[in-house]
Amino acid sequence: MKHYFRLQRTIIERHLRAWGLAPWLVYTLVPLVFVGGSLLLLERSEYAAYAIAAGGLSPLQLLGEAERNRFLKIQFLPADYRNIRLAENGAITLPFVLLFLATGFWALALVQALVGGAMVFLNGRSRSSFALPTPFSRYPFEFAIGARQWWPLLLIAAFLLVMGLRADNFELSAFAWFVTVFTAMAFYQRPEPGFYVWVHTMTGKQFLIRKLFIGCGYLFLLGFPFILCLFLFFPEWWLIVLLGQLIAFLYLSLMITIKYTAYPQEISLPQGFVIGAGIMLPPLLLVIVPYYFSLASRRLGLVLGRGG
Repeated sequence: MKHYFRLQRTIIERHLRAWGLAPWLVYTLVPLVFVGGSLLLLERSEYAAYAIAAGGLSPLQLLGEAERNRFLKIQFLPADYRNIRLAENGAITLPFVLLFLATGFWALALVQALVGGAMVFLNGRSRSSFALPTPFSRYPFEFAIGARQWWPLLLIAAFLLVMGLRADNFELSAFAWFVTVFTAMAFYQRPEPGFYVWVHTMTGKQFLIRKLFIGCGYLFLLGFPFILCLFLFFPEWWLIVLLGQLIAFLYLSLMITIKYTAYPQEISLPQGFVIGAGIMLPPLLLVIVPYYFSLASRRLGLVLGRGG
């Protein structure tokens, strides 16, 4: 286990140096930015705590990716593998839990800890001949595959929604809804094979618009039960729910455009920072999404051979 974590640190530091960043500077600034930025957001609005908590789920989803976990299982004994996963998820979850405890969000700290622990076991490992039916089969494949892989996390979101409704707690219910939003964003974390792109007779811009319309349509379908419950149980918050749906569309649009900006490579660490900045500061999305839409259109135009 020690060798594994030393190797991961070496890989991260090599990437940082390749990007011209001193590792010691990153190790110093990241905690300061996390604490300072979170406190600033919480000072402006207590509802920012739920956005921060949802943002903490994204790296956990990456750690739970199926291929990565299959590789770890080959390399390590079951006990060592489980300890590695617990240590990784704990290292990501602990700062959020401590932040919420320090700022008085006790319930949110408990939820964050429980979800972080549960996601140790959500690594896409189960394979069977049974295919979970989904309403996303007309336009495969991200939502159809993603919903089948991440259904336990969607089940957790449904459980949190029920708890929020029973407690007459709008914030917890809205947080449950955004768990589904961030889960849907994870559906787009890996690039598809080139064939699934260049088979289309479209320009890069047309292909990207089609992806955005399908993705946002399926995102609304996935979150519809949550939205309906919020409207029925908390009708006085209707404007916040509508604004939340707009932000959800922008979050997914950010993920899709950045994915195809990097295509056919995976999303890089600097691009991951951009995604994190957009999640933490939603007004930035009004600038970031159009900018990356332009970049992604040109990138896809090269793949499709038909211009941006």
